[in-house]
Amino acid sequence: WVLRYRFNGRADSLTIGKYGSKNNALSISKARFVKNNAKLLLDKGIDPKLHKKHLCEDGVLIAIQDAVMSEKKQDIDSNSLTFGELYDDYCSFKTTVIGRHKAAWEYGTLKKHNERFVKYVLPQLANKPLNELTEDDLEDCLIGVQQHGALASRDKIRTVLNGMFDYAKGKRYIDRNIAKYVSDSLFIKRVETHYKHVTTKEELKDIARSLDSLAATYEVQQCLKLGFLMFVRPSEVSQLKWNHVDLKNRMITKPADTMKKNGREFLIPISNQSLEILKEIYPLTGHTDYVFYSPYGTGKAISTDSLSNALKRNGIFDINPHGFRHTASTMFNEFGFDKDAIELQLSHVIGGVRGIYNKAQKLEERRQMMQFWADYIDSLAV
Repeated sequence: WVLRYRFNGRADSLTIGKYGSKNNALSISKARFVKNNAKLLLDKGIDPKLHKKHLCEDGVLIAIQDAVMSEKKQDIDSNSLTFGELYDDYCSFKTTVIGRHKAAWEYGTLKKHNERFVKYVLPQLANKPLNELTEDDLEDCLIGVQQHGALASRDKIRTVLNGMFDYAKGKRYIDRNIAKYVSDSLFIKRVETHYKHVTTKEELKDIARSLDSLAATYEVQQCLKLGFLMFVRPSEVSQLKWNHVDLKNRMITKPADTMKKNGREFLIPISNQSLEILKEIYPLTGHTDYVFYSPYGTGKAISTDSLSNALKRNGIFDINPHGFRHTASTMFNEFGFDKDAIELQLSHVIGGVRGIYNKAQKLEERRQMMQFWADYIDSLAV
């Protein structure tokens, strides 16, 4: 496994570990963790090659952010600790892998938090001493985010701030969590928006008929069609890899480490119509990692945004790609299918006592359900 990257404008590479199936080989999931955390160092302006020992040890990822802290070559002193230093320390804690336990934040999560904090928080608070900060400082910062109209970012930042100051109190950097004293009355309540979806047969018929004639790239069009048939999360279909697809046994297996919502292996039975889509696109993208490889030479799969943008460009505003899931769930319950089979196919965790004792995958019911749905969509499209 080799990561190619650019540092200070120059091309370089980092050998991560051995590829293959032997005992000393590195699995794809561990190689991916090392790659993602090498990118954390690059984002901080640090060459990952200088900190390879921090990236993996016997194939197990360890405390990457420790490399960032060691690069600063300074110990944390609670008397001189700044807000920015606390943020780095907290990110180190949240991205640390201990033994077999996954880090609380993966690379993508940390990247999103960094983007919000760099834009809205750090310019204002980074250099302020931690022991001089008050809830007024946090309130002023959050109100500024609110004035930008970024209510979702405001709430995410507030959650991180609360975690940061809880962490700081636990580390005895401060005596109390000032984020808990931020007043709710200062903030406009964010109204939760639900993904657009259709629930009537006539609306569904319009969507089913339109997908075949979308003005979009072939990859986006086929991805939308497969997503409609499988009603998985948009990222799960757009980022689908060929090594997850078993055409012979008609099953897609999403490994646990790719399932961010529940961290469990997810099985998706392949209907006749889904199989046809996969076989049709294989000659085009089968030589790549991704089923829906981007045609623009990015080296990645198509993005989830490209799916929703394609629908909007074609005047389809009644449904969002994620809304396929809501539509299917509503219809399956109306058709009288087994509720647990529906929840399993949506990759939902079955709650309560029923979820504890019912470990069955209900694959046969789910196979029938997926084929029924594909046949139903076909009947509407004619």
